[in-house]
Amino acid sequence: MKLAIEIRQGNLLLIGGKIYKVEEVDVKGSAKVHKTVSIKMKDILDGKYMEHTYHQEDKLDEADVTSKKATYSYKDTGFFYFLDEGTYESYPVAISMIGKKEVFLKENEKYTVSIYDGRPIDVIFPERVRLKVTSAPPGIKQHDSTPNKQITLENGMIIDAPQFIEQGDTIEVDSHTGKYMDRVKE
Repeated sequence: MKLAIEIRQGNLLLIGGKIYKVEEVDVKGSAKVHKTVSIKMKDILDGKYMEHTYHQEDKLDEADVTSKKATYSYKDTGFFYFLDEGTYESYPVAISMIGKKEVFLKENEKYTVSIYDGRPIDVIFPERVRLKVTSAPPGIKQHDSTPNKQITLENGMIIDAPQFIEQGDTIEVDSHTGKYMDRVKE
């Protein structure tokens, strides 16, 4: 059990027999006024969203989830497959569970797969993902009102990045927001 005020993005909650992944948490109120916690969450199995507001002292059940390190292997029409290198067990994760974060999957990279009741229910991505820049226009050397330019990454994403980023650079991207974070010095 966790107090509503302790809930964070990414937590897995068990509500009414269903598992929800916390997408957003908004705390309102102050120390003098009773705080409320609005939680937007996604049903892990059907992908539907739910939003609910709790009092700060309300208790919520966390799902009893185990985590396994597994390597991303491949994708077919309905699933992404991850392989536990220790046991050689394969974990099929439904495409709908990963959603838009699919662009951050790289073959042969390790991820954390969350298992509930013997089946995979979530993949935890690292906060920072390293990607190679495949296309970048030349930087503007003089002062400009727009300090960023659009670049294309190896996964097909087009994002804003500083003027000094060039084709061939490796950068770190925030896997939650899809925004540029830093250039990797090699």
